[in-house]
Amino acid sequence: MMKDHEKINIDINIGGEPLRLTVPFGKQDFTRDVELEVNNLFTTWRRRFPNKTEKGLLAMMLYQYASYYKELTEKYQEGVLKAEECLARLADGNGNDSAE
Repeated sequence: MMKDHEKINIDINIGGEPLRLTVPFGKQDFTRDVELEVNNLFTTWRRRFPNKTEKGLLAMMLYQYASYYKELTEKYQEGVLKAEECLARLADGNGNDSAE
């Protein structure tokens, strides 16, 4: 039996383009879910924007997913800073903000 972290090759299809990926064994379902989500968006936008080229649609999708990623990265960093702040307060022993 393969371990979840061992890598496997998996074939997916995005907007009619076949892709071969190497993913951890335990991420197969995640990879298929991503493939499904991207293809659902592609199909939806293909109907909504019939005059756009496939290249144009893929560019729009790339921007959307990249903007989501950037936003999540910023929120993650904010969360890390907040967690560090909380840990520093706990390390002070009183848990009170010195500005209060």
